[in-house]
Amino acid sequence: MLAHTLLTFYRSLTRHRLYSALNVLGLAVGIAVFLVLWLDVRFETSFERWIPHATSIYELRTDFIGVGPPTPNTMGATAEELRGDYPQINATLDWIEAGKIRQGATTTSEEVEVVDSNFFNVFDLPMVMGDRARALSSPDDVVLSQTKAKQYFGASNPIGQRLTIARNGKPQDYRVSGVLKDAPRETDQHFDILIPLTPQMTSGDEQMYWRGWGWVQVSTYLRFDSAEQAAALRHDLDNFVDRHASKDVTPPPAHKTLTLRMNPLVARHLLNPRDAAVVAAIGAVGLLTLLLAGVNYVNLATARAGLRAREVALRKVMGATRPALIGQFMGEALATAALSALIGLALCELALPLVSAAGGLALKIDYFQSDSILPPVLIAMVVVALGAGIYPALVLSRFQPAAVLASARSPGGGRIGARIREGLVLIQFAIAIAFTIATAVIVGQTDFLRHVDLGFKRDGLIIVRNFDDPDITDAQRASLLDAWRTLPHVEMASAGSTSPGVQEGNVSNKTKRAGAPGTGSDVNYFHVQEGFFQTYGARLIAGRFLDRRHGGDDSPGDHFPGIDAAHPAALLNVVLNTKAVSVLGFRNASEAVGQTIYSGADPLMIVGVIDDLRFVSPHAPTPPMIIMLSTGGLPGSLAAVRYVGVDPATMIAAMDQQWRRIVPAVPIRARSVEDSLDRLYQDDEQHGRLFIIGAVLAVLIGCVGLYGLASFNTARRVREIGIRKTLGASTRDILQLLITQFLRPVLLANVIAWPLAWIAMRGWLSTFDQRIGLGPAYFLGAMALTLLIAVGTVAGQALAVARSEPAKALRHE
Repeated sequence: MLAHTLLTFYRSLTRHRLYSALNVLGLAVGIAVFLVLWLDVRFETSFERWIPHATSIYELRTDFIGVGPPTPNTMGATAEELRGDYPQINATLDWIEAGKIRQGATTTSEEVEVVDSNFFNVFDLPMVMGDRARALSSPDDVVLSQTKAKQYFGASNPIGQRLTIARNGKPQDYRVSGVLKDAPRETDQHFDILIPLTPQMTSGDEQMYWRGWGWVQVSTYLRFDSAEQAAALRHDLDNFVDRHASKDVTPPPAHKTLTLRMNPLVARHLLNPRDAAVVAAIGAVGLLTLLLAGVNYVNLATARAGLRAREVALRKVMGATRPALIGQFMGEALATAALSALIGLALCELALPLVSAAGGLALKIDYFQSDSILPPVLIAMVVVALGAGIYPALVLSRFQPAAVLASARSPGGGRIGARIREGLVLIQFAIAIAFTIATAVIVGQTDFLRHVDLGFKRDGLIIVRNFDDPDITDAQRASLLDAWRTLPHVEMASAGSTSPGVQEGNVSNKTKRAGAPGTGSDVNYFHVQEGFFQTYGARLIAGRFLDRRHGGDDSPGDHFPGIDAAHPAALLNVVLNTKAVSVLGFRNASEAVGQTIYSGADPLMIVGVIDDLRFVSPHAPTPPMIIMLSTGGLPGSLAAVRYVGVDPATMIAAMDQQWRRIVPAVPIRARSVEDSLDRLYQDDEQHGRLFIIGAVLAVLIGCVGLYGLASFNTARRVREIGIRKTLGASTRDILQLLITQFLRPVLLANVIAWPLAWIAMRGWLSTFDQRIGLGPAYFLGAMALTLLIAVGTVAGQALAVARSEPAKALRHE
């Protein structure tokens, strides 16, 4: 039976080469797109699963009620206090700090992770050297990843060797006590440099911040023995917060103002609903592309039914039963799917490097590992074979021998078969049109973000990220700014606690107008140095900028009104952005200028209003900002240099020369503002490119199916067209008849595609704070493009038939 099925499959392939090639290649491309996008979805959903017992580990997040989403950090002593209340729970902390590794004359900036003694009881990380139980038992121990060990010690054994690590400008010698296996790409946790938490790190001035519930600075992780244990703590977290946070949070109960949330570690990467929706959309593109390929198979197989009608009739005359014929045709469908899957897997291998580069990913194919690609290939093959093969098998096996052998023509499925094929084309092009609209909207939104007004001048701006390095003194920072201002092509230089891509220096506090009821609204406070507004090219809406020539403009150091009680309340001049003007209840910028607002008990005088500076992700709304001038030291500041007339690389090189002269021990970290903004748009652009690749291939698959169907149907209508031409129809009339009939389902597909695409893209655009309008041009353009593609697909065949001689056409059969 198997040999017979394979023989008939081979004869079917070689006898009708065009249709066979369209079937096999259409399925192959569909399977290839499905596999590539499945690999991407698997990559995005497998984050942190490399960590042993990852499904039992939870991350604690602090939720300031009514103030944005929960933050992925907690108060420093949270793990300690949890272990005190719940001794059965494994809790640990991870505190990431900027540090420097010093080896001889070389200094390297690194992120150092401070962990407590319970760290390896929660994270049972694979270690290639050293004893996990004793790796961080001494205050001067350090654990490195394989990459970092090789970076600092080459091929030599790193165990026992020493590194000098400087934190907050204070160097300390550490001894390497262990080496961890490198984390894979599917992680947001790297564990490159681990050092133990010591009492000195949380004593003195740090004590207030370490145990203050309003200061969230560390990551706290919990590991449970069972899901029931995790659920029990989740239900008791509010009580825990009430017991411990009441000293810092008023009015009681504390959990009404601040509380803790537990999230599974494995869900962290896609915790944001927007990210999860994007990954789901990519997966949907893969499934719909596979569906399109299956629809192609059904369409072409049923259209070709007439070509095999006599074969079926003769088999039935010779004794073949309908179940046997169904089995034969299903076997051929399975063989077609297997051949297509093999070709699709090869296409996937060839395309994967290009797709990985386009999406900024590191996708790979494993055949015999735990995450082998073979199961999804086999599943796709079987699903396509069963789903796409059953209807053609039923159609072919029901032909009656007497009717077929007595007929001068082969049956073609009749009116019902034609309607089914037209419906399948309708489905194909509804999906294709929806994809076309989505692609156009994604491209339009991406281009919009690249050129939208951000409230400051993008071009000619360099950002120095490590201007706040603890090894740089305030005097050196002032010297750097002075030196950069004297460079050729430099117009301005300044510093501030905010810049595009980061908000490292912001502090949020309740602020309200004089006499307003309640505690006020949450507003972000920023310190800047003189010239900040001019350097960024901020637009003044009303009032004036801050400068030291005006009394009351200069705040004492990095004092934050309403928060820092070390300074007495004094009237301080500030500048607001337009969002803050609205949040505080002023009708316009002019009304706000000259008014007094209060941060706690501290009065602030509004002397100016600027346009919103969009330094944040395009998805996040611009925060309300209150900006203060500080001519003293400014910890946490980032420098900005405005220049003209040279390229960014040349400007950075000139700045680096001055930097090395003034701060030789610290390497500069500077980049253009466009590079900073690129990081904000990177994920959206990478996922957008993957979606576009899948969508374009899905449209092409739909065109392949339409071409095959048009080729078959025009061939079947040769005699009809000959008769029409004999009766006086012109070539133009015939061409119009054929193209109109083929385009009817394409036009109807718009009725289905438009509302679906509108709902989907409206939801996607709603995740952006700045976005394009979803106007009719995208829908009309998609309709015009798909009509043009459809006409181009069928016009050649229709024209060839329409121009044929009637006599030749009437002799066709």
